[in-house]
Amino acid sequence: MVSALDGTLTTLRGIVQQFRLSSLEPTVRACEALSESDAIDLAVLGQFKSGKSSLLNAILGEPILPVGVLPLTAVVTRLAVGPQLIVEVTHLDGRVEEVDVTRLGEFVTEKGNPGNRRQIAVVDVLTPALQGFPGLRLVDTPGLGSTLAHNTQATQDWMPNVAAAIIAVSVERPLSEQDLELIRGARQVAPRVWVLLTKIDLLSETEQGEVLAFLEKTLQDKFSSAIRVLPFSTRSDVQRWTQQLEENVLRPVAGNISQEREKALAWKLGSIALACRGYIEIGLRAAERADTERERLRAAVLDETVNAEIIHDELRQAERGIRDRTRPAFERFFASQRASLASQMGAALATELPTWHGSLAQQTGRYESWIKERLVAELTSRSAAAAAEANRLITQAEERFRRIAEAFRDRLGRNIREEMGVAISAVAWEAVRPELARIDINTSRTFMFDWELLSWVLPMKLVGGLFQRHVLRRLSWEVEKNLTRLVGQWTDATTAVVNDLRTQAAVWVDAELATLDRLLGQKPIESSLFREALETLNVVGGPELT
Repeated sequence: MVSALDGTLTTLRGIVQQFRLSSLEPTVRACEALSESDAIDLAVLGQFKSGKSSLLNAILGEPILPVGVLPLTAVVTRLAVGPQLIVEVTHLDGRVEEVDVTRLGEFVTEKGNPGNRRQIAVVDVLTPALQGFPGLRLVDTPGLGSTLAHNTQATQDWMPNVAAAIIAVSVERPLSEQDLELIRGARQVAPRVWVLLTKIDLLSETEQGEVLAFLEKTLQDKFSSAIRVLPFSTRSDVQRWTQQLEENVLRPVAGNISQEREKALAWKLGSIALACRGYIEIGLRAAERADTERERLRAAVLDETVNAEIIHDELRQAERGIRDRTRPAFERFFASQRASLASQMGAALATELPTWHGSLAQQTGRYESWIKERLVAELTSRSAAAAAEANRLITQAEERFRRIAEAFRDRLGRNIREEMGVAISAVAWEAVRPELARIDINTSRTFMFDWELLSWVLPMKLVGGLFQRHVLRRLSWEVEKNLTRLVGQWTDATTAVVNDLRTQAAVWVDAELATLDRLLGQKPIESSLFREALETLNVVGGPELT
C-alpha cells in the first residue's frame, strides 16, 4: 500500500462520487488496484507482429510464450517471479485454475482460444526465471492493429492498469501513426515509457545508429520530452540486447518498486485531479451566475452541436451503415467457399457410397449420419474463419462510434472553453467489446420420410443406383442450406455486438451531457461545495501530481 498517496486517492474518489463524475471512475478503480498491489505492471505494448512475445521469451531465457507467423496473443498474460513454473488461468467469473505450461497456448492464443471463447480474464505465469526482478510483473498484451479486433480491445481495456510501458516498434515499419497513438496513450497512464526498436538485426551498424537518432529526435519533437529508444533483436546477439534491456529498464524499475509504484500512482491521480478540476470549475462558475445568465450559459454550452438526439441519430446511422453491409459481407464470404466445399464433399461421398450395404432405410440412415458428421467438421473450420470478417465489421463500427463520440466531446469542450474559459480534460469513450455469440453448427434431417416403411417394396438391387444419384445431387442443396444458415447466424451475432457498442456510446454521451447539465444548473447556495472541492484539489494537485 502506498500510504503517502492513500489520502489523495480517498479524496479524489470522494469528489468523483460526490459530483457523480462517472467518466473518471475507470481510472479511480485502476488507482485502487495499483495502491493495493505488491507488484507493478510493466506492459509490453505494440502493433501485432512487433515481436512482443519473442522479446519476453528472450528475457525469460526459454520459449514459454507461444510465438508464430500469425498474430497469436489473444489474452493478457502476466509474468512474475515464482518458486517454480506455474500457470494460473483466471476466468471472467473469478474462477482460477492451475494448468500445465504446455497448455498455455490453449488459453492465450487466437488458435487455442479464438475470440476468447473460453472467457479468460487474465493468465499469470510464475517462473524462477524472473527472480532477479521481484515485484515487477511483465505483461504480454495482444497486438494492436490486426484484423482480430477483440485483441485490440483487450489491450485497450488493460491500459488503465499500466504503471510503466515498453512500446515494441518493428524496424520494418518504425513510428507509424498507430505507434505514435499508442505511445501517446501509454504516456497518459504511465510516467515511464520506453520505445524498443525490434528486429534491429535487419540493419547494419551504421543504419542502426541513424535510425535510433532519428527516432529519438522524432519522439522529442512529437511529445516535447525525451523518450529513450533501445535496440533489440531475438535473432542475433540476443544476450547482448537482453542484457542492455535489463540494465536500462528492468533492474532500475525492479530495484525501486515502491518508488515506481508511488510515481505511477501519483501520475494517475494527477490525471484524475486535473479532470476533476475542470468539472468543478464549471459547476462553480455556473453557481456564481444569476439565474437568467446561468440559463443562457447552459443553452450556449449545450447547444444544437451537442444535442443528444442528433448524436444518437449519428450513431444510429453509423450502425445502420454497418448493418447494411454485414449480411452481404457474410454472403460473399461463404459463397466463395460453396463450390469447393460441395465438390470436396461430393468426391468424398462418391468414394463412400460403394462401401455401404444394407436396405434402403439403413443406407439412408448411413447417409444422414455421414453428411451430418462431414458438414459439422467442414463448416466448423469455415465458421471459425468467419470470426475475422465479423471482427473487421465490428472494428469499423467501433471506430465510427468512437469518432462520433470524440467529435461530440471536442464540440462540448470548445463550447465550454468559449463560454466559460475552462479547459476540460480529454476523457475518451471507453468501449467494452462484448463477446460474439457462439455459433454452433447444426444440420437438419435430410429426409423427413421413414424409408423403413418402403424398404420391403424397394430393394436396393432395384433402387441403389437411383438412391446414389439422388443423394449426390442433393449434396449441393445441403451445402447451400447450411451455408445460408451460417450467413444468418453470423449476421445476427455481428449486428448484436454492433448494437451493443452503439448503445454504450449513446449511454456515454448521455452521461456526459447529464454531468454537464447538472453542473451548469448549480444554484448560488451550492457554490461553497465547489469552492471547497477546488481548494481540496489545489492541495492534492501539487507538483507530485503534475
